[in-house]
Amino acid sequence: MATSSLDAWHGETPPVLSDGVVILRPPTPVDAPSIAEACQDPDIVRWTTIPTPYSLDDAHAWIADHEAGEHWWAAPTWAVTNGEARWGGTVDLRLDGVGGAEVGYLVAPWLRGNQVATRALRLACGWAFMALRLEVIRWYASVGNDTSRNVATKVGFRVHRDVLRLGLVQRGERFDAWVGDLLPSDLVEVTARRSPFTGPSLTPREREVLDRLAAGQSNRAISQSLGISENTVKNHVRKILEKLQATSRVDAVIKGVNGGLTSLN
Repeated sequence: MATSSLDAWHGETPPVLSDGVVILRPPTPVDAPSIAEACQDPDIVRWTTIPTPYSLDDAHAWIADHEAGEHWWAAPTWAVTNGEARWGGTVDLRLDGVGGAEVGYLVAPWLRGNQVATRALRLACGWAFMALRLEVIRWYASVGNDTSRNVATKVGFRVHRDVLRLGLVQRGERFDAWVGDLLPSDLVEVTARRSPFTGPSLTPREREVLDRLAAGQSNRAISQSLGISENTVKNHVRKILEKLQATSRVDAVIKGVNGGLTSLN
């Protein structure tokens, strides 16, 4: 169950995710000025529920609630960057405790382009299915937010045909909403079409490690279950990424599922 998987990760350092272009890391206090600047953007104000006007104090308060720590695991939240130190957006998961989550994301004006939002959303959802064993992730947006909808559909979310009437609340007003949902198989299907794997096979030990990555285990847990050192686990993971031509652990699992090398079940 998702709750037991989440319990297993408590005490671990929140993960840093990357696909080679986008990096997701926990937010830190140094991000506050960039967050406050981005939250003046008209599109962010229009389509999100952030306070308006948005101040530097608001940014510090938000960071205090979402930076790395034991509480991070209750609502996994990442800062989006492109390899530079500066914060350029956010993606977060609001867990429901029974195998599901709602996802939210935004990208600052200076980091838009190069499919940054799509990459960030794909990384976060892939990690959630793999590490937390989520069964479904839901997406909501006000009707008319075509940019958010395009990002969600590129990742694999299936947007419902019917509008959720007055389904979202923003600053005390209700608005019609689009609703989409994503299952692990949807993410695998879209990624398979994007980058099918036809490379070399894995060794038996690498298959064991990949199976445990697909089960959401950390390097420490893999080390304990296989009776090998964490450094050896890291070496196996590195070889798996090379052989599968994967840019991250999440990408390796998805390519492994598509190639019949492992399973998310």
